[in-house]
Amino acid sequence: MAKIQPELIRIAARQVRVWRNAPHQAERPNLFLVHGGMGDAYWHWHTVWETLADSFQVVAPDLPRFGGTVELPNASFAELVEWLARVQELVGMPRAAFVGNSFGAGLARLYASAHPERVTHLLLADGGKIPALPALARRVLAAPAFSPVFELIRRQAFSENSIRRAFGNPSFATAESISESQRASRGFVALMRQTGLSAVPKEQTPRAPTLLIWGERDHLAPSGRAQEIAAEIPNAELALIKNAGHMPQLEDPASFIKIVSDFCLPRPESDTNAARVNLVNDAARI
Repeated sequence: MAKIQPELIRIAARQVRVWRNAPHQAERPNLFLVHGGMGDAYWHWHTVWETLADSFQVVAPDLPRFGGTVELPNASFAELVEWLARVQELVGMPRAAFVGNSFGAGLARLYASAHPERVTHLLLADGGKIPALPALARRVLAAPAFSPVFELIRRQAFSENSIRRAFGNPSFATAESISESQRASRGFVALMRQTGLSAVPKEQTPRAPTLLIWGERDHLAPSGRAQEIAAEIPNAELALIKNAGHMPQLEDPASFIKIVSDFCLPRPESDTNAARVNLVNDAARI
């Protein structure tokens, strides 16, 4: 099995930690993983990235304010999209399939919409809805007086009970996962505040083949939201993973890996239709 190792790069003198496998002699498709808010890249992807690296060149950066990556001043949605573009350039991936989870799915969708020439496939795991606040609301919430409100939101959203709700099976909410999520929560809420108070890019329609991967027991973003997002993206498909919640790659890594591989890797023409009908035993394709 391929090994994933951390590597430090710099963008405008600011440190970025990127996780990746060593380059292979044989050319393999590129896979770019964008994590969500409940922990860094390692915590989101460690259950799947080494197996995926047997078939792909895998890159997974820590987003600004997470793990080994420093904060990004003025981290609007547009700034984060261009930050991802710079990371992709620096790791030597001209084109890649993008997989995003939760908040990372929204970023991946915006990135694929802004840079269609760089994205071969787009996979949105339990996320991809782009929040938008009216300009007046953004100005009001930007006031320093609202900082305590964001702190209250952080405490409620990352309480032990709230973190347990992120899983289809609450037993996955271990002491380690709760601790990791709470440790990342301050950086995430700060990043959410920056992006939430910024204007949302107008271009939100990716051109790459798009697949939504959704935990059927996601209590944070129910599967009805997946249907809404799929309706916004032409020809988007949806794969439901049974008994999984908001981070299906943690609860059912085997099904997640199979879905990603079957969607992104080239297949003989004779196998294509069969793969589309029954992607994995424990997932329903819609």
